[in-house]
Amino acid sequence: MTNLQFQTDSPIEPEKLMSYITNFESYQKFFPNQIKEVKILDRQNNEITTEETIIFSTLIKSAFVQKSHHKLISDKELFTEIIDGPAKGSKIKIICTKNDQGTQIKFDVNLKLSLKAKFLGPFIKKLYKRYLVAVIYKINNREHEQQNYN
Repeated sequence: MTNLQFQTDSPIEPEKLMSYITNFESYQKFFPNQIKEVKILDRQNNEITTEETIIFSTLIKSAFVQKSHHKLISDKELFTEIIDGPAKGSKIKIICTKNDQGTQIKFDVNLKLSLKAKFLGPFIKKLYKRYLVAVIYKINNREHEQQNYN
């Protein structure tokens, strides 16, 4: 079990940012080389279950599938638990708080890895942080492009 806590900022308002974060189907557009597919398996009220096909082409040359359960606690807070796959039991909490720059995003990750994946722990820890920060960066860029287009 590895705990990972970090934060980053975004110029986007918290509620709008959270709507981007919970648009799981768009993740494949952000990371076409790492995410082969994201399927919505179930959507009820503030809860969504997804199935992600992920490729770590730099380390593992094959894809793996994981399932995640996402619960929108509020329009500024998301709780995700990976319910199947090599990181089964991992929990991710994302909290968006308004600040002078727009939003501060706090990530709290409790990463659990299967026995087969444990040796990749340090690499996966770095990858999770890089991936989560990159999601925010790409959302910021998309929002900036849309504002310039309008």
